[in-house]
Amino acid sequence: MDLRIDFSEPLLAVDVACKLQTADLDDFYAAQDGNARNNLFFVLLASYQHYAARNEAELAAHLAFLLAYYLFVALTPPASAELAAYYIEQAISLNPLREYEEWRQLIERGN
Repeated sequence: MDLRIDFSEPLLAVDVACKLQTADLDDFYAAQDGNARNNLFFVLLASYQHYAARNEAELAAHLAFLLAYYLFVALTPPASAELAAYYIEQAISLNPLREYEEWRQLIERGN
């Protein structure tokens, strides 16, 4: 997927958000500079909050999972495990998929 940051449209469209996978985040991270990498986090965060507020639970859960993944695997800022744990819990509370549960266990081990 060709993922781009568009400041005129800072939320991910439903079709893009639904198709977005961890490999897309990895590809974006590898191809971009620090500013773009950080901006993607905020696009994911704004999109998660937007869809959660609209009660689109499955999509919000998917975005919360992607936030957890991006924080834990790609960005790894200080306290990345704690931050990722928060978002994976949000994902699980919105849509308790086995994949999210497995990621919670992985995040609990730390990085």
